[in-house]
Amino acid sequence: MIRASYRIQSAVLFSLLATAIFFVLIGCSSIQYQRGPNTAEIVEQMKAETDAENRKIIDLLREGGFVIYIRHASTDWSQKDVEPYQFYDCAKQRNLDAHGREEAMKIGEAFNALNIPIAKVLSSPFCRTRDSAELAFKDFEIENGLQHMPVAESPTKEETILFLWDRMDELLAQVPPEGENVVLVSHSGNLAHRVDISYLPEGLMVIFKPDGKGSSELKGMITPEELIRLY
Repeated sequence: MIRASYRIQSAVLFSLLATAIFFVLIGCSSIQYQRGPNTAEIVEQMKAETDAENRKIIDLLREGGFVIYIRHASTDWSQKDVEPYQFYDCAKQRNLDAHGREEAMKIGEAFNALNIPIAKVLSSPFCRTRDSAELAFKDFEIENGLQHMPVAESPTKEETILFLWDRMDELLAQVPPEGENVVLVSHSGNLAHRVDISYLPEGLMVIFKPDGKGSSELKGMITPEELIRLY
C-alpha cells in the first residue's frame, strides 16, 4: 500500500515537473533575441560622436581668435635629422613622404571648405614643416622659434629646449586679429611641456585660445583623418 502510494506521488510530481518545463519552453520560444551592435557599428558610432564634438570646435574656429598648432604631415622615418641642424639642407633631414604631401594638401582643402579664416601661418624652418605649410596654405612665414628640439647632447641643449618652450608659449598666447586665427606648423617636442606628446600624431591639430593676459588654454585636438571627414 505504501509502495503504491509512493508510485502515485512520484507520477504526480513527474507530471507537474513535465508541465512546468513545457510552459518554460513555450515562454522561451516567444522571447525575441536582440542582436547587439557589431564592431563596425560601434566604430561608426564613435566616429559620429567624435565628428559632432569636432564640428563644435570648427564652429568656434570660424569665429576666429584661436592659435592652431599643427604638427607637420606624415614623414619618411627611414630618414634622419643630422645635427647640428642645417635648416635648408633637406638631404640631412626627415622629410614628408608621399602620404604626407597628400595629407598636407587635404588639410589645406579642409580649411578652405570649412571656411576657417587664417590671418597668417608661421612655420619651423625645417623642410618637412615648410613643405607642410606650403602644401596646405601656400603662404607662410618662417619662425625660427618653432624649430625642432635638439636631441644630441651639447652644452646648450637644455637652454635651447627651455627657450623653444618659452617661445611656443609666447606664440600660443598672442591674440590673433579679430575674426581670424593663426597657424603654427611645428614639431611634437615643441609642445611637450603642454600636452602628452605620446598622442601627437603627424598632422595633428591642437587648438589653443589665447586669454589676452599672456597665456592660452587648450581647447581641443583634431587628427587629419577627423578633419578631412568634416567636409
